[in-house]
Amino acid sequence: MVKRANRVWSSIRSGLRKCRALWDTTGVVVIVFSLAGVGVLYGIAVTSFVEPPYVPLDAVAAGTHEGAFIRTTGVVTEFRITEYGTVLMISGNNTELPVFVAHTCAEPLSYGDEIEVQGRVQLYNGRYELVSTGNIIKKAFSDNTSFVSQIAVRPEVYEGKRVHIVGYAGDVYTHVFYLCDASGNYCMRVKVGDSHLSAVQKGDKIIAGGVFVYNPENMRYELNLLALRTIEDVLDEQKKDRGGNMK
Repeated sequence: MVKRANRVWSSIRSGLRKCRALWDTTGVVVIVFSLAGVGVLYGIAVTSFVEPPYVPLDAVAAGTHEGAFIRTTGVVTEFRITEYGTVLMISGNNTELPVFVAHTCAEPLSYGDEIEVQGRVQLYNGRYELVSTGNIIKKAFSDNTSFVSQIAVRPEVYEGKRVHIVGYAGDVYTHVFYLCDASGNYCMRVKVGDSHLSAVQKGDKIIAGGVFVYNPENMRYELNLLALRTIEDVLDEQKKDRGGNMK
């Protein structure tokens, strides 16, 4: 009986040792995978907060960083709303670069705003552009001048307000001309006096200031002109303002 009990007890101890070895191996595997998971999550977190490299606007437009996720700066000179998203044109270093924003911009943008934008460089229709999302556009300088397409999409917001609108002069008539966006998809009627009408030529890029009138019943909107400025004059003023702010 004693010998049989010893054999049973020996078998039990052997089984316990095997279980302990199995548990130790499983525990090590679990710990290894846990640490690996933490490492991956840490890598993702660090990557999401790392700022992409800065690339000058002219280098982006030249295509030297095709496919890369970068950041650059420029001044907003065009703004167009399409069914797929928003198309901006930013300029700087004697270069213009299209920026496609797949979603609505997080902040309202105006003509002359100096922005920093992050996105991926890609070739579209033979021209390099930056594909971005609205929430990573940072406004660095503000000029409260709206684009024709912005007002055309939400005219009720501007009803009765004094506004400044940038666009291209369309057809010019007696006391009236049409102010359009770059694509010609949006145009608004501008009522003007003789003193300003002589300065308007079809195709001119101008900034018109006045009181915006909107009639929701017939969906008609127009601008009662008070002031008219050329783009060249505005750019000169902005350069002076930026120079003064830097002092």
